[in-house]
Amino acid sequence: MLTLNPKPSGGDDDGKPRPPGQYEKGFAALAHLAGVFWIPYLPMPVLALLIPFLVLQFARVHSQFVEQHAVQACNFQLLMGCFYVLAMIAAGAFNSVFPIWWVGLGSAMFALWEGAKALNGWQSRYPVTLKLFK
Repeated sequence: MLTLNPKPSGGDDDGKPRPPGQYEKGFAALAHLAGVFWIPYLPMPVLALLIPFLVLQFARVHSQFVEQHAVQACNFQLLMGCFYVLAMIAAGAFNSVFPIWWVGLGSAMFALWEGAKALNGWQSRYPVTLKLFK
């Protein structure tokens, strides 16, 4: 369990969740949409791992909604990173780029779906993730 930027303890919360604002929805969508960087045409897969982590660290203090989405995105992108490494090994073994494309397209598909849910103010839940961040 990684927590680099813990939440401050505040007593001004009444216990009811407030609806997310536009900037919260935007940052939550940004955390998910970083998964598009796994597509091989975009040669920056490290951004798919870095952007959700940065959103999680900077938004953890300010918004419960963004934190929930960033945690889901971080966990899913870590799983996609593991799949990407396995796909690169399989691509070298089978002399084919199809495994890398499958990972890239699958990640982009789920990233777009969860990004749309974030923009609508819904909660995020990927079907499969690594539970490293909480």
